[in-house]
Amino acid sequence: MQLKMKDKIIVAVLVVLAVVVFIGGRMHDSRTGFETEKWVNYEANSRQLMLQDLVDRTRFVGMDRTEVKELLGEAEEEQEAFLIYYAGIPQGLFGTKPDADPEYLVIEFTDEDDKDLVTASGVMTADVLPKDSTFRIIGDATDNTVLTPTEEE
Repeated sequence: MQLKMKDKIIVAVLVVLAVVVFIGGRMHDSRTGFETEKWVNYEANSRQLMLQDLVDRTRFVGMDRTEVKELLGEAEEEQEAFLIYYAGIPQGLFGTKPDADPEYLVIEFTDEDDKDLVTASGVMTADVLPKDSTFRIIGDATDNTVLTPTEEE
């Protein structure tokens, strides 16, 4: 049985609509709103699901160290010049990206007028973290080893 041109167009539109709904649903499921309690008490890769919302809605520059810690809790690494929070493995359309490096939220501070204020923030992988970070990968990692907060050095 041959489909008429009108029927072919309707089928094509329905297929495109189904794909759009599927992809939109997956994208919606892979992102959640930021909540301090969920960030502090994260499980598995849950921080990654909130990361984009946090970055989009939070202006870290100008905050002091105490305000950052009230919002994000204790960092996995704290130094005078920065705080580093483990953010998880980036998400793809069908879950965690298999070959992706872990990401870290880095908050940088400068001491201005006796106040420890945020001067920059960003999401980074281990190879571009501040040089003093214990999570940083230096040189070529031939064995693809990436440190996470739960691993011993």
